[in-house]
Amino acid sequence: MILHSNIYGSGSSILVFHGLFGNGENWVSFARKFENNYQVHLLDIRNHGKSFFSEKMNYDLISKDILEYIYYHKLNHPILLGHSMGGRAVMRFSIKYPKIPKKIIIVDISPKGRINNQKKLIHILKKVNFNIINTKKDLDFFLKKWISDLKIRSFFSYKCTKKQKNGKLCFHFSLLNIEKNYDSLIYEEIKNGSYYGPTLFLRGEYSNFILDKDYNYTRTLFPKSKIWIVKKSNHWIHIDNPMDFYKKISIFLNET
Repeated sequence: MILHSNIYGSGSSILVFHGLFGNGENWVSFARKFENNYQVHLLDIRNHGKSFFSEKMNYDLISKDILEYIYYHKLNHPILLGHSMGGRAVMRFSIKYPKIPKKIIIVDISPKGRINNQKKLIHILKKVNFNIINTKKDLDFFLKKWISDLKIRSFFSYKCTKKQKNGKLCFHFSLLNIEKNYDSLIYEEIKNGSYYGPTLFLRGEYSNFILDKDYNYTRTLFPKSKIWIVKKSNHWIHIDNPMDFYKKISIFLNET
């Protein structure tokens, strides 16, 4: 099965991969920014958005999904960009198939496994009963008891839900399958190989998803990598400081 995508613009291809729980639609602003010069593909990773759901989910399988997508659309040396989980997917794919990407951009994630609070989020989301919760506003009110961060709460309530044909809300992702595969997606290191193409890591100034101590290991996997900090941003760099985010990406894309 081929991953679902929305495609914008024309020119050299940029494939964009969202983070955990997200989907390609979260990156429409990015596509609109670059569609005049590039063909931007906003993909849904398996178990997310409109792509297929699967009990198995790891970075080798996701890499195969990406490879099949590239072959299906007959893309020639695309640029790959990934945020968070999507960034780890791009890293694994680039190491596994190093001759395919022209360049890669990794947004605020390290090849090192990292403990974070998203497992806690899974337990919270499992409490949601869409037989009782009828609107996105109702969901936001329900989640407020456990999630104080308005940005995170709004993400799940408004960006990650959709109406089904029966009129009931549901999440845009398979919570059950994500939970089953969570440990391998989050805790395992990216390893066993190298990608020698141009590589940009963007790190949020206030984020802890990339640490100073990760730099040496990162450069063993990606010898030509640059690590640039985006000021005044946390993990969602593209939302916190889009101007600096787009500027740095444009500089990297224009480098020969």
